[in-house]
Amino acid sequence: MALIALIGASETLPDGGLRALVTVAGETLIERQASRLADVGVTHVAVAVGAVPADLLTTLDRIRRRGMKVTPVRAAADLVALVAGDDRIILVADGLRAGGTHYAAIAKPGSPAILVTGDTVLTQGFERIDATRRWGGLASISDHMVRELASMPGEWDMILTLLRMAVQAEARRLYCEPALFEQGEIAIVADRPTAALIEQSSLQRTEYGGMGLGRSAIMMPLVRLAGPLLVRSPATARYLPYVTGLLWVGVALLAASGLAAAGALLAVFGGLGLAAMRFLSAFRAESAAQDRVRAVIRTFAWLLLGAFPWLVALGGEGHDMPPFAEAALAPCLAATILLARWLYEDSGERRRFHWLLPDADQAWIMLAPALLFGLAPLMFAILPLLGLFQILLWLRLAHRPEA
Repeated sequence: MALIALIGASETLPDGGLRALVTVAGETLIERQASRLADVGVTHVAVAVGAVPADLLTTLDRIRRRGMKVTPVRAAADLVALVAGDDRIILVADGLRAGGTHYAAIAKPGSPAILVTGDTVLTQGFERIDATRRWGGLASISDHMVRELASMPGEWDMILTLLRMAVQAEARRLYCEPALFEQGEIAIVADRPTAALIEQSSLQRTEYGGMGLGRSAIMMPLVRLAGPLLVRSPATARYLPYVTGLLWVGVALLAASGLAAAGALLAVFGGLGLAAMRFLSAFRAESAAQDRVRAVIRTFAWLLLGAFPWLVALGGEGHDMPPFAEAALAPCLAATILLARWLYEDSGERRRFHWLLPDADQAWIMLAPALLFGLAPLMFAILPLLGLFQILLWLRLAHRPEA
C-alpha cells in the first residue's frame, strides 16, 4: 500500500497566473505542499492541471530534483493508471497553505478521512461539506473511489468530485478550529494580496525559537529584523547552510592559527547563521537532509567551544598547553550547555522560561571581548558557573505552577 497525493493546480488568479504558483515567503504553494507530503511518506504526486504553462513545468522539475515523482493528470483515467490496489490518495486543495501537523493527521493509516472546519467568514474560500462544516483543504480517500470516478461519464472536477464521494461514504471527519484560519496557519490563497498578508502574519508570529539566552535575546531579534529579506529569496535557504558551515570552519582555522579573538568574533556571525537557518525553517518545509545539516553544524560548533582553548594554545607560536582555567573549564562550559539542551528537550510541552537557559551563542558573545582584552581564563571560569546558575533559576521558574 502506497501514499499518493493529488494536488490541484488549475485555478487561476485575477492577474492570469496559476494559484498554485503564488509565492509565500520565497516558496511557491505547490512546492510547499510537495515538501509537506514528502514528510508524511508520499513519494508520488499527481498534479491536476488544465493547461501546463512553462513556469509550472519548471516548478515541477524542481520538485522532481528533490526526489519526488511528479505526474500531471487531466482526467480520472490518468489518475487510475498511477493507482494500485489498496493505495491511499491524499487530496490537496488548489492554493492550500497548511502546517505539517495537518498533513500528518490526514496521512495516518485508517479509513478515508476529511479535514473539516466551521462555516465562518474566515473559511468562505473552502468547499462546503454540510450546513455547518466546510472542507479544510485535505482529505484521504481509497483507490476504489478513483476507479469509480473514472467509470463515470462526462468531465468532472477530480478533487471536488472525489471529496463528495468521501462525504457520501461517511468518511471520518477531523475537525480543525476556525481560529487557525485567522492566524494564517491554514488558508486558501486566492490572490497575491492574500499571500502577502499571510507572509506578513507569519513573520510577526514566528517565535524566537529554541532555548537559550543568547539566541532568544540577541540572535533571533537581529535575524527577525532581516526576516522579510531572508524569506523572499529562495537562494537564501539554498546557500545559507554552506555559508554557515564555512563560517564555523573559519572559526576553527583562526583558532588553530592562534587568533583567538578573531575566531570568537567569527563564531558570533556563525551563531547568526545558525539562527537564520532556524528562522527559515519556520517558513520552508525542510527535508530530513536539511535538518541533519543544521544539526551537524550545531554539533560542530558545540565541540569547537569545548576544544577552543586547546586549538588556540597548540596552534600558537609556542605550541604550549592552555592554562588550566581554560583547558579544564571550556569542556565544562560545553557540557553545561549540553545539559541545558537535554533539560529543555525533556521538558516537552511544559517548556517555560526557556530563554533563561545558557547556550553557545551567549558563550561566544561573552568570550569575544574577554579574548580581545586578555581576560580569557577569568571568563572561562565564570561561564560554567553562570550557566549552572541559569539552569537552577530555570528549574525553579519552570516548575512554578501557572497562574
